[in-house]
Amino acid sequence: MLIIAADRATYPPNGQIPNLEDDEKAYAEIAERIASLLPEGFEENAFGQLVTWSASALGRPQSFATWAEAVTAATAYARGEFAGNTDQRQRDQPLEGNALDRLGTALLSAGQTDDPQIKLREKSRRWANCGLAAFQIREQLQAKGGKLASKSREAYGVGKDADLKSDLLVLPSATTVLLLDCQFPQVHNFVIEVHHDGSRFLAQGYQGFYFAQWWLGLDQSYSGTPSAEILALRERYGLGRQITTPNYESLLDGLVAAVASGWPETADQWRTLPFNPDPQEIDGIRHRSGSPTFLVEAFEVGQPAAARAKLGGDARASLSELATRSLTTD
Repeated sequence: MLIIAADRATYPPNGQIPNLEDDEKAYAEIAERIASLLPEGFEENAFGQLVTWSASALGRPQSFATWAEAVTAATAYARGEFAGNTDQRQRDQPLEGNALDRLGTALLSAGQTDDPQIKLREKSRRWANCGLAAFQIREQLQAKGGKLASKSREAYGVGKDADLKSDLLVLPSATTVLLLDCQFPQVHNFVIEVHHDGSRFLAQGYQGFYFAQWWLGLDQSYSGTPSAEILALRERYGLGRQITTPNYESLLDGLVAAVASGWPETADQWRTLPFNPDPQEIDGIRHRSGSPTFLVEAFEVGQPAAARAKLGGDARASLSELATRSLTTD
């Protein structure tokens, strides 16, 4: 359990932070809010510790007055300054036993391990949550000199279909790139990378199913066996390829239809949208309460050439793919 007293108004009654391993919306929002507090070069480790505390149902609560204090403590734990205290690993021990002990030892020492199962778990912490995958891409581009700036943040619902379609067709200047961070709150988060010439790329992870690396065709880290439907969607919209004009038009039509009415209509569209056409996921979406909304936050990459150069200079790959490659744990 993680408690931040300063956030008691956001998470009443006492500032208990949601389980960030399950709540994608809270995960993405908090990751963005505290990005400037995370220690350079140790961002993932410190944030991973906060995630573990938020999900813990065992041991004493981790309580802090502010996020700054929480980040300081999480950084100290992740760096091993409290290596004698095993509270941070208790939550996982009943589930995976010695494997999690080895994970704790690896992360508290060098922050890495050669155990394939442990590497997969740490990769999941960083990438399988879709909100964090979008966050990681932005942070890596910023760290490599991309000079990102938030340009707009708009929510769309019933009656705003024309606005949504128009805003997803916007093009950046000849010297910049746009990252459209798109989300159905508490359902899915993905990134559309837009270039001045109209080329567009889709990057995403989907919690419980696949990593950003799998979607981009960089590895085979799908949970279980991918269905023919998701493979076909990845072929059309993923694998690091530019989205064709007909496919992008189809995507826009599907997104507009998905927010034009209620969740049952969203579920009907989910089968054709390039996210996760899993029957159980669709059924869960169908039975949500309230009305669907679609949130788009536009980030301008002011120095895309500088970021590309520091990420290896591959002119054939999107910036999103280069950012994902740079943070893989393989």
